[in-house]
Amino acid sequence: MIKNTDHCALYDLSETNLKLGLVCSLTNDSPKFHHTCTKIKLNIRLEDKLKELDEKSEELDCKKSQVIRNFLIYPTLGICVLIGDYFIYQNFINNYDILSIDNLQNDSPTILIAFIIILLFGFGLIGKAIGPYLNYKQDKELLKVEFNKIDNVLNLYRFR
Repeated sequence: MIKNTDHCALYDLSETNLKLGLVCSLTNDSPKFHHTCTKIKLNIRLEDKLKELDEKSEELDCKKSQVIRNFLIYPTLGICVLIGDYFIYQNFINNYDILSIDNLQNDSPTILIAFIIILLFGFGLIGKAIGPYLNYKQDKELLKVEFNKIDNVLNLYRFR
């Protein structure tokens, strides 16, 4: 659904008013038309918006290789750390029965604390890859929505 403000965001003579939002400079009022505006001029602002979206698109394309690289490296490192932590658990904590009540009261729980820190570090490495990937995916979707809005408005006025 195309809103009237989508038209005005690309209109050269629209202005922003703190009280009303986007305002037509011809009527000094919020946009009130049905389907299309007869007095719309799509030149400078449309061109600026397209350049801005094109720059964002190029930026996302550059970011894509970094996101893919991070998505391959960090989870791999995280899984390796978790496997190493599992071996620490099997060889030190499990074999020497460190988790028993008697040992926890008598001995220093240093190995247990190290185990927990390494475990958190392994999960942190996996999270370091997932966060930027989700951010990239969201930015790409928002860019697609913006391009679709402009394309829908241009289709109404038969621009190509």
